[in-house]
Amino acid sequence: MNNHRPTTTIDFFGMYLAHDACMRDLIRLSEAVAEDRLTERSVRVGWETFRRQLDRHHSTEDTALWPLVRAATTDPEDLAILDDMEAEHEGIEKLLAAVESGLAASDGDRSLRSDVDALSAALDTHFTHEEQRALPLIDRTVGGPGWAAFGAEMRKRNGLRAVTEYLPWALDDAPAEARAKMLAFLPGPIRALYRYVLKPHYEWPRRGWQ
Repeated sequence: MNNHRPTTTIDFFGMYLAHDACMRDLIRLSEAVAEDRLTERSVRVGWETFRRQLDRHHSTEDTALWPLVRAATTDPEDLAILDDMEAEHEGIEKLLAAVESGLAASDGDRSLRSDVDALSAALDTHFTHEEQRALPLIDRTVGGPGWAAFGAEMRKRNGLRAVTEYLPWALDDAPAEARAKMLAFLPGPIRALYRYVLKPHYEWPRRGWQ
């Protein structure tokens, strides 16, 4: 977990958890490419889960978060940050498509390794930029109420099925402190559902990926 994240009045814990989970999955993909394990079912399932989660993460930002923040500021520097976020999302989509094409060939050739490295570097740069510039912008424009509204919209758009996958995905290999913090947010029945249903259901097809 990044220890150099800015101090804000909003707790962006869930955002940070998703960022860390995405970078974890790209490390696993890089290892699978290097070890020529691309035909393994667990690798395919792991990649597809990563793609779904990143797509939900970015598409909901683009449609429900950045427009909200854009409406709350007229400062050119603030607007430039938002323009950067959207442009970086577009660049990442192109890199995702390149990796997807390489995985379809299942041969782990040099170009696929290069594409995975490029995607990892771009996503790491984007997450750092977002954490250092865009999250503080959210904090000082729409604030806690705006962030809460975005969270409610994300849950509405993605639905219960997305949440049940997000929870074990985000907590997979997360530090114990982060797992405890996330689970403390949840009511007892949901914590039990996570431990006895969602977590085992998530882990079983991903053995070899984790």
